[in-house]
Amino acid sequence: MSTRDAAAFGPAGAAPALLVILAGPAGSGKSTLCERIVGELSGFERVVTSTTRAPRPGEVNGRDYHFFSEEEFDRLVGAGAFLEWARVHGHNRRYGTLRRSIDEKLSAHIDLCMNVDVQGVASIRRVADSDAVLARRLVTIFLMPPDLDELRRRLHVRGQDSDAEIERRMETARREMEQWRGYDFCVRSRSREEDFATVRAIITAEKHRVARLG
Repeated sequence: MSTRDAAAFGPAGAAPALLVILAGPAGSGKSTLCERIVGELSGFERVVTSTTRAPRPGEVNGRDYHFFSEEEFDRLVGAGAFLEWARVHGHNRRYGTLRRSIDEKLSAHIDLCMNVDVQGVASIRRVADSDAVLARRLVTIFLMPPDLDELRRRLHVRGQDSDAEIERRMETARREMEQWRGYDFCVRSRSREEDFATVRAIITAEKHRVARLG
């Protein structure tokens, strides 16, 4: 193996670092899966995203989120610092993913996992279309709920939303579920263990995809 070929891998011949993005409707299980990937797969870290909302009790800047004022967020948007950003769920606050939060970790051969909405995934894929390095590291996975009745049941069980909010989320879910063909993989959700096993198998295979080396 030549020096250039060896450099395509990480330290000591390790497979290249990946940016694994999980997307899907609220209640599809993407947050839980992301937590398990970071907690149980060696070498993975969660992408720390940015927000204009105030920190909640116990949250730490730089660990849970990068917290910015509206003015700071505007400055970063103008500087092109975000891979993606959006105003979420109609509230007066914004969320986004700083480009440096991705580049610095991948350059250090650290695998990353994040969950974002379909709008965010579309923005990141547009950047990857003109960025060969990011494209070689990106893996997008859509988590498809078994059906809409099960999705509604999950939203009720977790007890975080009013009935009106659940119906709003269900309408959003119908639109999001139509976009599954735009992802590298679509996982039909079953149990938490089955979903994790499937996603873990995808990550293992993607680590060895020849097209990701370069």
